[in-house]
Amino acid sequence: MPGLQEERSAETRRKLLDATLECLHEFGYAGTTTPEIARRAGVSRGAQLHHYPRKRELVVSALEHVFTLRLEQFRRAAVELPVGREARVNALIDLLWPAFRGASFYAWLELVVASRTDEALRAAVRDASRRFADGVGEILAAIFGLDEGAQGPAGAIEFVIFGLLETLAIEHALRDAEGADRAEFDAAIGFLKTLANFVVAQSTGRACNSTIEDGR
Repeated sequence: MPGLQEERSAETRRKLLDATLECLHEFGYAGTTTPEIARRAGVSRGAQLHHYPRKRELVVSALEHVFTLRLEQFRRAAVELPVGREARVNALIDLLWPAFRGASFYAWLELVVASRTDEALRAAVRDASRRFADGVGEILAAIFGLDEGAQGPAGAIEFVIFGLLETLAIEHALRDAEGADRAEFDAAIGFLKTLANFVVAQSTGRACNSTIEDGR
């Protein structure tokens, strides 16, 4: 029964990918081992080696897996954003910020740091991150009615929102942001909203002007 076998293989891979993200978050890249991943996934070592013979292949596949899930969640959430530019920008940042404090972000960060001294890992992480960024750009373009492209208005919005959220997330990891420093981070998110609204206003304004000029 090929269909049943394919379902079982897909389930095994999913378990391995989920366990990999858990290990990266808990132990970091250096402390993550494939035997521990297999143990947490509840699969045999042979099954793990069959699907992912090398650690690098497994961790990058886990990264791509979580990127795919995040893009799907982002697309679904984008449909429910409120009408109105400012309300939409503010809601978008409120939606994204928790994801930058979760296990998937720190797993990505672990791989970025580890890839500095591993050329093959760096290439794989860079490619996966680029595909994720392209997907984010497409969604942002749809949200704000802009042309796609990393060099266009959507790229500028992505650079400001995602770039600053990543910076805040790294700082968040180093401090007691859920305690004494929480007010400071809340203020930083407020500043980000102000800046993002300015960039979106400028970007959407340029898009409208370009449309008018093209129609002459």
